[in-house]
Amino acid sequence: MQTLLSWSVSGLALALMLAGAGRIAWHAPKSPTDDLPKVRGDCQSCHPNEAKDWAESRHAAAWESESFAQTSRNRTLKMCLPCHAPEPILVKGFGEHPALREDERPHGIDCISCHQDANNAYHGTLGTKTDAHATVKNEKFGTVDMCATCHEIFGTVDWYKQSEWGKDPNGCVNCHMPVVERPIATGDGLPARKARIHKFEGATPEMFQKGVKMSHERRDDYLQIKLESVWVGHTVPTGPEYVVVIVEAQFMDGERAVGKHQTLLADNVAIDGNDTRLKPGERRVIRAPIPDGAKEAIVRVLHKRNRDWSDDKARVLYEAKVAL
Repeated sequence: MQTLLSWSVSGLALALMLAGAGRIAWHAPKSPTDDLPKVRGDCQSCHPNEAKDWAESRHAAAWESESFAQTSRNRTLKMCLPCHAPEPILVKGFGEHPALREDERPHGIDCISCHQDANNAYHGTLGTKTDAHATVKNEKFGTVDMCATCHEIFGTVDWYKQSEWGKDPNGCVNCHMPVVERPIATGDGLPARKARIHKFEGATPEMFQKGVKMSHERRDDYLQIKLESVWVGHTVPTGPEYVVVIVEAQFMDGERAVGKHQTLLADNVAIDGNDTRLKPGERRVIRAPIPDGAKEAIVRVLHKRNRDWSDDKARVLYEAKVAL
């Protein structure tokens, strides 16, 4: 199941997947870790691959990002704060709104946020034993119930449960944390094994183009653009109402722009009562009138983490040229 998490992120991390059985003997890393991202608890020392993934993720930027600062009124909207710098969610339990931690908030949603419990033990899918710290096998780890701790707030999980993938308890991670073969920790002789990538990718070009089928062609005096949600378990976009997607046709005569048509995909219920987001399994047809003199159209899909941003700050999820 292919899902797209907007950025809203509003994101929940599933940091280090502890897999396997038996006991791993812990050894201090042989090489310096100065080039690794600093993670609370020094997790990067033994789990460098996961730490590097996390550093590229929206979870790492959950507290510090420009979009969060703006949409949370400079981090003063109290309901928004806990999911962007949470205490370990295992303390209150999956599905319970987490508490906001008091310190080190710039780390956003990190390894401790998802893996550590109230007794300082670390949870994972198989509970591999190690001398480095206590571990717990948790069968709910990585399930939809875990992600719902934060992602249910804006309906993402509700849409997922209504989709064709809704009965798969691991649907979120199967899409946003694909499997990779690699050692899960440092140590002599540790083999590569099935682990999960910790980048938590959502609104990226690769994810969008796997999840939404695009086509476009001229029809009489208009350009027809088709979108079909084929591998997405929630709306496009998903998350809070300030996250939007724009389907754009820029009409050109050589190097000269002669017109533009934009269609907004957004949760506008609080504004005008309409929800124009692309629903799971939905097919949408957009008809953009072709202006006089247009010889080519540039079709783009833009993603904005803040609807008030100018278009040049949007992420381009899709782009194609269409001869007219």
